[in-house]
Amino acid sequence: MASGERLRLIDVRWGQVGEIPGAVHVPVTDLEDFPRPWPHDEDLIVFCQQGRGASDYAAEVLEEQGYSRVWVLEGGLDAYLRVVTTKAASSQR
Repeated sequence: MASGERLRLIDVRWGQVGEIPGAVHVPVTDLEDFPRPWPHDEDLIVFCQQGRGASDYAAEVLEEQGYSRVWVLEGGLDAYLRVVTTKAASSQR
């Protein structure tokens, strides 16, 4: 993200508590029912709360729809928030 590389963050959780700036919220069940018009040459990064289950399934759904550059955010939103919180605490010292 910091490098400016073109990617799309997709929050596949059913409910939203917390977020990653710039992410689009598309519950995993909506991915199944309504394919998205996203460019197929774009990196798609899916995440759920803990980075397993819903995000793994969402990645499978997107791959079945022809997307070849699909990634799962390891550890999900929880891991992202831990990193951001740690970096913020470090910069305040």
